[in-house]
Amino acid sequence: MIVTLPDLLDRSTLESVRQSLVGAPWQDGKGSAHGKAREAKHNLVVPVEHPVSVAAGRLLLERLSQHEGFKAAALPKVILPLKFCRYDTGMGYGDHLDLPLMGTATGGIRTDISVTVFLSEGSDYEGGDLVFESEYGTQRVRGQAGEAVLYPASTLHRVEPVVRGTRLVAISWIQSLVRDAAKRKLLFDLAQVATSLDASGSSAEEARTVRKSQFNLLRMWAEQ
Repeated sequence: MIVTLPDLLDRSTLESVRQSLVGAPWQDGKGSAHGKAREAKHNLVVPVEHPVSVAAGRLLLERLSQHEGFKAAALPKVILPLKFCRYDTGMGYGDHLDLPLMGTATGGIRTDISVTVFLSEGSDYEGGDLVFESEYGTQRVRGQAGEAVLYPASTLHRVEPVVRGTRLVAISWIQSLVRDAAKRKLLFDLAQVATSLDASGSSAEEARTVRKSQFNLLRMWAEQ
């Protein structure tokens, strides 16, 4: 399930994050890649422990934690600190898979979901599409500034080379309360239907019935 959050960042937050990164210490991204992915990775990153990255990452994490669509789609248990990445002209990231386990200062997490937050305006660069390959075919995402996209971390994906300008994003990984992607999709669909019923003025009983199924399934499937 690939979910786009079109309204994650307001203009003020977006500008604040972008301005904070202007003087950040960008480094070769290969240092954070593993195995064959190192050969495919051509970008720049800000060290996650740098104060600029920490402050901007906290701001984005706050917006994610407040976003109802994000909470419904991800059902987050643990979110890794956000990492800021820059793709200048000629840079990209070939086909790769994200690691199934990633470490933190307090231990490792299982990476169920990957998230990309788009920080550059679409007109600021050409190329740089985020491309997913699966049994359902090829899907492309070219997010607008302030949008985010969530996708299963097990998905083969790539960032196509930037041919003009600079592509700026923030990325992270999530361990979900619900490990199985198909179950998460079912819960997300139920949450969307319940929200739609509430907005349409349908009877409260209909919305409660859907919410009841959503909540009871979450109780059955959630891993604490």
